[in-house]
Amino acid sequence: MFKFSKKNKKELAVICTFLFIVTFIFIWIIQTIGFPIKTKVENGHIKVIDVSKYNKKVNWKKVKDQQINHAVLKIGSGLAEKKKKTEDPMFGTNYRNARLSSIHCGVYYYSYAKDVKSAKQEAKHCLSLLKKYDIDPSDLKLPVVYDVEEESIMKTGKKNVTALTRAFCEEIKKAGYEPMVYSNAYFLNQYFDYEGIKDYKLWVAHYTKKEQPDISYQYHMWQFTDQASIDGANTESGHCDLNYYLVDKEGNLL
Repeated sequence: MFKFSKKNKKELAVICTFLFIVTFIFIWIIQTIGFPIKTKVENGHIKVIDVSKYNKKVNWKKVKDQQINHAVLKIGSGLAEKKKKTEDPMFGTNYRNARLSSIHCGVYYYSYAKDVKSAKQEAKHCLSLLKKYDIDPSDLKLPVVYDVEEESIMKTGKKNVTALTRAFCEEIKKAGYEPMVYSNAYFLNQYFDYEGIKDYKLWVAHYTKKEQPDISYQYHMWQFTDQASIDGANTESGHCDLNYYLVDKEGNLL
């Protein structure tokens, strides 16, 4: 009968430990991260979720199980009257895990700016957060979005709203990132001068049963509901924002 020497036993213990670790990592990858998936194109668009601290820690594997591999993550917010500029508390975790899970990411920044100077400060803050996480332009497959939807901003008038939006986007553009503008359909139609923002991609929010949002000009992404059920990314209310991003015949983002 073969007997193990002390040396053999130590070597066997090392091998078993190594195999256990490898198996543990493999199971963790399967259950938590999952494998990369092919982007699903339907009727000229792909599905994109957008998430923030309200979605808590996203399980990207579950999101991919629903054939979604694109997401826009909230990176931060601007300076409000009684609030300082802030980083979304879940951004670091969700961005790191999204990258590990082969999710194609973009980021969005929520604005409170009421003038050009404040908008530029918000852009610098957004860029500082991107730098904090070593996120280069090449790391993002979706744009850096300026979220302009506060009614108090709209009350400053179309000329000013357009100017501060341009100010933010130009700072982002100069840094090498692709800017995008987000707002709801009514605000985009009434409070933005399209000639002033036509150089940037547009993301419109309009919850309607129609086949497209009511917007007077070209858009690139449409947030068509805030009531989607996306396992792994729902808020406490059980819902998640869901969007269509337009693509060409080859499946490339427009």
